[in-house]
Amino acid sequence: MNLIGSYNYALVVLSVLIAMVASYAALDLAARVTAAAGSTRAVWLLGGAGAMGTGIWSMHYLGMLAFVLPIPVAYHWPTVLLSLLAAILASVIALHVVSRQHMSVSRVVAGSVLMGAGIAGMHYIGMAAIRLPAVTQFNSVLVVLSVVLAILISLGALSIAFRFRNEKTGIGWEKLAGAVVMGSAIPVMHYTGMAAASFTPSSVPADLSHAVSISLVGTTGIAVVTFLVLGLALLTSWVDRRFAERKLERSEAYLAEAQRLSHTGSFGWRPSTGEIIWSAETFRIFQYDRTTTPTVELILHRVHPDDAPLVRETIERASQDGRDFEHEYRLVMPDGAVKHVDVVAHALSDQPARIEFVGAVMDVSDRKRAQEELRRSEGYLAEAQRLAHTGIWAWSVTARRSVYWSEENYRLFAFDPEAGIPSDEAFYQRVHPEDRDRVRSEVFLERPEEGSHFDVEFRLVLPDRTMKYVRSTGHPVRNISGDVLEYVGTSIDVTDRKRAEEERERLRQAQEDLAHVNRVTTMGELTASLAHEVNQPITAAATDANACLRWLTRDDPDVEEARAAASRIVKDAMRAADIIGRIRLLFTKGTPQRELVDINEVIREMVVLLRGEATRYAISVQTELAEDLRQVVGDRVQLQQVMMNLMMNSADAMKNVNGRRELAIKSQPADNEELLVSVSDTGIGLPPQADQIFKAFFTTKPHGTGMGLSISRSIVESHGGRLWAGSNAPRGASFYFTLPSKLQVPDKPTIPA
Repeated sequence: MNLIGSYNYALVVLSVLIAMVASYAALDLAARVTAAAGSTRAVWLLGGAGAMGTGIWSMHYLGMLAFVLPIPVAYHWPTVLLSLLAAILASVIALHVVSRQHMSVSRVVAGSVLMGAGIAGMHYIGMAAIRLPAVTQFNSVLVVLSVVLAILISLGALSIAFRFRNEKTGIGWEKLAGAVVMGSAIPVMHYTGMAAASFTPSSVPADLSHAVSISLVGTTGIAVVTFLVLGLALLTSWVDRRFAERKLERSEAYLAEAQRLSHTGSFGWRPSTGEIIWSAETFRIFQYDRTTTPTVELILHRVHPDDAPLVRETIERASQDGRDFEHEYRLVMPDGAVKHVDVVAHALSDQPARIEFVGAVMDVSDRKRAQEELRRSEGYLAEAQRLAHTGIWAWSVTARRSVYWSEENYRLFAFDPEAGIPSDEAFYQRVHPEDRDRVRSEVFLERPEEGSHFDVEFRLVLPDRTMKYVRSTGHPVRNISGDVLEYVGTSIDVTDRKRAEEERERLRQAQEDLAHVNRVTTMGELTASLAHEVNQPITAAATDANACLRWLTRDDPDVEEARAAASRIVKDAMRAADIIGRIRLLFTKGTPQRELVDINEVIREMVVLLRGEATRYAISVQTELAEDLRQVVGDRVQLQQVMMNLMMNSADAMKNVNGRRELAIKSQPADNEELLVSVSDTGIGLPPQADQIFKAFFTTKPHGTGMGLSISRSIVESHGGRLWAGSNAPRGASFYFTLPSKLQVPDKPTIPA
């Protein structure tokens, strides 16, 4: 006959309450295990399993203690501990399953079976720990039912735990409701298992070795310890959650600030539901209020009309194939401003029903503007290089080769940009053979580490056999330690400049030749006057020589008179030699020589030289020369030519004039430390085309060349002065020219055209 037992309903309620608290702890600990990683995850998994297993085990034993039999009952404590290990193992399985990233059907079924088996094993191991003077029998149908219930309850518990594992704030009323459901379901399996057992009295005494009896105090202790363990687990979980929340808040604040600074927002998108989650920066980029619910239509509303078809196509394709995507498009803001955004998204799952994307939206407007500005600057630079015929290059010291050539550099050296930067040897094949060794020795290739600046000019022989002149400069670039990293420099096509210099040199030579011809022509015109000037001292010398002979051949020679006559002979000869010397100087063709020149002395020399011409035409020459006049730096012969041209022009203007014929020459200081020379006459005056008189080949003389005044102005301007003309009253003309008194001597004096 079976023993009839009863239940202590207070303990039954207590067991159910412990089951609910243990369920809540299981849900809470599942969230901590899911959030943890590495060794921390292992600690939370084992600690949580211990607390959860203790709660399940406590519920089980309180439920067993709630069943009261009319015979004494003891418990084999080693077996009790084994049942506790079974409960903890079942909890480990449960927490491991629900903390996974995804919970597939196979995984949840396997977890439910293992967890249900663990719970059932805990229950029946616990039943095996009972020691009493009776025979225990089990109803196989109820046993199977209890195991099935354990598996089904485990399945529900795992599903509920997985659903609420990411609950982060507050008590979580949904989580609390789930704990109540789990806490109510778990005792169902226990009490079904208890109902499967029946006890028949036996005369055989029970084996009480390692067995203990549980009193009310023990029962209370089990409950208290259980609540303490579960409470400690919940407290630890709460503290850890608070730290995690604060850390997460800090991290989110840092992330939000980083997104704001980098103009990069984040988003999540689930195409199956249309759900879109935006960060604060994404709202700011699209300029929508934070209370707005993001949708695809809302995004397309901001997209530039020209870009909308491509964006719509990209979104539709991504929602179908679940692949990563990246695209760039423009947004039109409410104020009409245009933004450029770059969107990149990564697919978390490519399963059609669970496609989900996480991505970033970057406001690249500044980058676009910078790229456009850079492109424009590079265009300007390339155009400037093309116009200036200047290429840019860079040569690496470590690589011992060129690492950059601008487009103009390729064009300058006639290399194909598509073929890449030419080698140094290929470059030197372009250099003229006569310049090659000099260039190698003067540039950086011989001693690049020394980092010396260079500036070298050389010739190129291009593939079409044309020749160019190139000026190449290089400057070393150093690091913080002072080591030379590379050279950067320019290559300038100076062919036009070199040809212009050669042309200027030819022109200068032609001008000098023309000036010389002008002097010779003028001297030719003065032949009769010059012959008269030279003849005068020669005649005087001959007369004095005859007189000297007479004084010496007398019976009583008059030595003093002879000496005086001889002295006059010497003076006349020196005067003739001086005149001839000046004439020869004017006939001489040579390189202009700059020296200190007394302009008054130049005037006096020309007055003496042209005195015969003045006498022939009854021209009165008057000079008014300032004393202590500063000297000028110039070419004496060229300045003599200027004075000769101006005086001859004045003499020609007065040849056929009736009345007074006067030539006045004056020198005086002028402003700005200059001196002023004027040549005035009483001739026929300036022609009607007075503005043309200084132009080449303009003349009013029947046999004139029209070069005298043009050459004179060129000479004066080459000395840093100026030459002009004016009319006199009642008749005649005046020519004026200024010369600086402190002009520096040029390296290569030339006569401007």
